[in-house]
Amino acid sequence: MLAWLLGRKNPSDLPWYSALKAVPTRGIPDELAAEEKQEYIEGEMEALQRELLDPPRRPSDDAPLFTEIAQGKGLTTILLPDGVKRCLLVFSTSFRAADYARMQLTTGPRVQYLLSSPLQLVKQHANLREVGVESLALDRCPRCPTFGVLSLNSLASADTVLKIWAIHKSSEIVRTNLYFAYAVKSARAGRLEVARDVALEAIGHVTLEDPRLHFLLGQLALGLRDRVLLREAKAMLAFFRQEMWEQRLDQSVQSGSPEFPDFEWIAGSR
Repeated sequence: MLAWLLGRKNPSDLPWYSALKAVPTRGIPDELAAEEKQEYIEGEMEALQRELLDPPRRPSDDAPLFTEIAQGKGLTTILLPDGVKRCLLVFSTSFRAADYARMQLTTGPRVQYLLSSPLQLVKQHANLREVGVESLALDRCPRCPTFGVLSLNSLASADTVLKIWAIHKSSEIVRTNLYFAYAVKSARAGRLEVARDVALEAIGHVTLEDPRLHFLLGQLALGLRDRVLLREAKAMLAFFRQEMWEQRLDQSVQSGSPEFPDFEWIAGSR
């Protein structure tokens, strides 16, 4: 049985960036796009997949790892292009689910969020098939027109669910590190607008929970003299309770000088 999301920060209260709301997709520089396709990137992803599936990082089979969206009496699904079959929306964090709901579920019953474990996803198969759902989409991006789906047949066990999760999560982490490094490099070279746009693209399409990206946007806001962006970056850090990053950003605000240090990827791996 799914568990209601209780005792946690309400994902529906997630703040956002007005610049990203105005321009949901900005694209990335050709140089960064080419780097994403390098062979070493695939190797990093494969190494991280193995790390995520080995103790102590491997989640337990019955740990609440996924979030589904409920509206009214049922879970939220989307109609596939064939116009017949439906696809279950599953998210790797509640905040990703909230981001999707804010962008795509603006009408209808009130949205609620439910947690499920790998085992629970496997056990849902029969019920889902009865209502015409034969696939799921993991972390469907609310800003992209295309998305990948997985057949429910591929979710034969909790172990296979976790392998799929690890493939997805390793890609997210490695891409976040790549985007972040490129944005920092651009900022150091004085290309503040490029750095800002890459950071916003990472938040809108890769991950919204990495505090380094919000910290970097705060620093870029100082350099660009953008008070709105600075306020929104601070709000994101506060929402995710990233006190260390908040304090460091406040120090830059007080000094009036932005800093663009070459961070380790400590906060990027979850």
